[in-house]
Amino acid sequence: MPNANAFMSGSDNYEVQWAGANGSKLFGSYVVGSKNPGTPTIVEKVTATLPYKITFSAPKNVLISAAGGTLNQGTVEIKIFRNGSECGKALLIGSGAMANKVCQ
Repeated sequence: MPNANAFMSGSDNYEVQWAGANGSKLFGSYVVGSKNPGTPTIVEKVTATLPYKITFSAPKNVLISAAGGTLNQGTVEIKIFRNGSECGKALLIGSGAMANKVCQ
């Protein structure tokens, strides 16, 4: 992931976790969205095997979202942690549906 710290002073540490049936192929993404119109939004693709996690730093006051699904339509659970505490709101989770979670 590009160094998001270059966009603003101060940052938070994030961990995004995708879980589901061990060994299932995950197809997903995560987004680091700025609330400042002059700052670019970063979108990163994730192709991995469940369970999977990624850690990164991002500027304070950004929107972090993550999505994911599997080919076998298994349930994917997503957790987002900011500075070690779980945050986020599930927008859609279900078997056969793409999981999506947001942290503001």
